[in-house]
Amino acid sequence: MKTIAYARISTHHQQLDAQISALQKYGYDQIYTEQESGRKTKRIQLNLALSSLEPGDTFVIFKLDRLSRGTKHLLELIDFFADNNINFVSIQNNIDTGTPMGKFFFTIMSAFAEMEADLIRERVISGLDAAKERGVTLGRPPKNKNKDHVIQQFLETNLSVARIAELNNVSRPTVYRYLKSHDIDYKNRVLVVSENK
Repeated sequence: MKTIAYARISTHHQQLDAQISALQKYGYDQIYTEQESGRKTKRIQLNLALSSLEPGDTFVIFKLDRLSRGTKHLLELIDFFADNNINFVSIQNNIDTGTPMGKFFFTIMSAFAEMEADLIRERVISGLDAAKERGVTLGRPPKNKNKDHVIQQFLETNLSVARIAELNNVSRPTVYRYLKSHDIDYKNRVLVVSENK
């Protein structure tokens, strides 16, 4: 079992010294450092550090915001540690999942992640229900919208294809596609002659 440390700064104006000093006092087998934004979820050194971990290893950081600046990403990483039996330590935040309090922290964070997912689901469902009540048609539009009406207008009136498309709220290529699907010769259209009484 090994201990992997990770330290991060956002800009070249910042220094890694304080983080590295605290991590050295804690002790580690290998350290990964980088200058990158904490909002970026894909970081080269962080990914290398995570991929080097095995069940039973410890991953140590100076404080939580060095690992991530986004709650969602942080929760995903905490889930990753829990799922892979990796001990997680944040020195400044006094988090150590090897202790009963640390395990409790993991449980609470996992509960928050689950609650957040449930709330998002509920909001989506509520939004869909509200849209249905307002008469909004959900999902993809019908594949053959007004198809029969389009064909009937083409055969029984002298309306142009452009006008038929406009009246039925479809595109001209759609009108031609409908006609072609019924083997209607739209190139040699016979115009309707109205009888005068």
